[in-house]
Amino acid sequence: MLGKDSRFIEGFALGMWQANCYIIGDVEEGGAVVVDPGQDGAPVVRERLAARQVRCEAILLTHGHIDHIWAVPELARELHVPVLLHTADRYLWEDPAKAFGDLPARALQAQLGLDWQPPEGALEGLRDEQTLTFAGIRFLVRHTPGHTPGSSVFLVSDTGEDDPLLVSGDLVFAGSVGRTDFPRGSWQEEMDSIARVVLRLADRTVIVPGHGRETTVGAERAGNPFLRELV
Repeated sequence: MLGKDSRFIEGFALGMWQANCYIIGDVEEGGAVVVDPGQDGAPVVRERLAARQVRCEAILLTHGHIDHIWAVPELARELHVPVLLHTADRYLWEDPAKAFGDLPARALQAQLGLDWQPPEGALEGLRDEQTLTFAGIRFLVRHTPGHTPGSSVFLVSDTGEDDPLLVSGDLVFAGSVGRTDFPRGSWQEEMDSIARVVLRLADRTVIVPGHGRETTVGAERAGNPFLRELV
C-alpha cells in the first residue's frame, strides 16, 4: 500500500466514538505522522511510536470535531510538533464546542470531561492541493468541505506500483458518508467534494476512513448508496 517495505500505516479506533487514528511513517527514515488522535489517544500513540522506533514529525487533522482532535494538545506539547488543520476549521480549534452550536462556556468539560487547552503557536493552516512531506512520504492535501467547512483528505501520492492511499476522515466511509447536520455542515458541499476528489481517483485507491473499516474507491463507486447519483 505504501511502496517501500520500510513504510507502514497503523490504524486504531479511539474513545467513545471509535474514531480512527492513523500513524503513517517509514522505519528507515525514522519518522511518522499522526492523523486524528482522538479521545484516549495519547498513550496509544506514544506506545506505537516507541514500538516502531520512529519520531512524530507532525499531527495531521482531517477536521476539527472533538472525536478526532481530543488528544492533540497533550501530544503536541509532549512531542513538540506542529498541528496541521485547514484554515476553515480554525474556529473549532479555538472552541470545539462550536461544532454543536451555541453551547455554554466550558460545556464540553462539564458534560464530557474535555479540558481544551491547545498549545499556542502549534496550529498551522492547510490549503487545497498543498503537498506535505513527512518521513520521506508525500501527502497531497485536498480540501473537501461538507462535514465541516475545513474538512480535508490526504492522498499518499508516491506509492509507486502499489495501491494509492486516501485518508478520508469523515468524508466517505465503507457504505456511507459523513453526516452534515452539525452547524456549518452542507450536504451539497459534501457531495460536490466526493465527486470532485474521491470519484476522480483510481478504483484501486485504498480508503482509510475516520470511522469503520477500510475500503476502496472502486467498492464505494459500485456499492455506496449515497454515491449512486454522483456515479
